[in-house]
Amino acid sequence: MPEDELEQPGADEREAMRRLEEEIGRLSVADHVLLMMHSLSSLAVERLGISPETAGRKDLEQARLAIDAFKALLGLLEGKRPAEEITDHRAVLAQLQMAYVGALGPAPAGGEGGGDTP
Repeated sequence: MPEDELEQPGADEREAMRRLEEEIGRLSVADHVLLMMHSLSSLAVERLGISPETAGRKDLEQARLAIDAFKALLGLLEGKRPAEEITDHRAVLAQLQMAYVGALGPAPAGGEGGGDTP
């Protein structure tokens, strides 16, 4: 496709982008971390493929990575956010971890686990 056919952002789009960048610039780093955690939890749920809508996107390796990243970011926020907020995020982490274990399926015969939980 020739360069002249590529769509350039219009003035409205450039203005919207400028306003978005200003708004993002006003957020604290902790707020950015929270946004990342929200995104990671959504990705984890999708990659767990639990619902009929997400079953086709099931990828347990990606789900585990998202859950582990969520857990790491949560550790960074401890002491920097209210304790009640951290408790709420710990509950989300526990739900994600339990959903991951459930998505792994039944344990092999003999009760030996694979040790593959986040």
